[in-house]
Amino acid sequence: MKKKEYINNIEKFYKANIDISKKKMNDYTGDNPFDNFLLASMTGATVEQGLLIRIGDKFSRACNLIGKGTKQQVSDESVVDTLADMANYCAILATYLKSK
Repeated sequence: MKKKEYINNIEKFYKANIDISKKKMNDYTGDNPFDNFLLASMTGATVEQGLLIRIGDKFSRACNLIGKGTKQQVSDESVVDTLADMANYCAILATYLKSK
């Protein structure tokens, strides 16, 4: 892969993630974009801990599918989808930390 193709792929990945993030924010939250993550407090966890748990879930799935070569059972979420979710959770956490 050449640099130009690499940059094009990265740009497409981030654009798709922004689009997904907008749609999920609409489905999961009200006026506060962190509403659903504030529910972590019901378990005694902070928003940051809740997001780190979600990142960990996605990391674990990616490790199982890529590292161990585990056969994928959930057919409607590809490994790339899992990585996109993980990237979005990282962006949400960074944005949340900035908002504090």
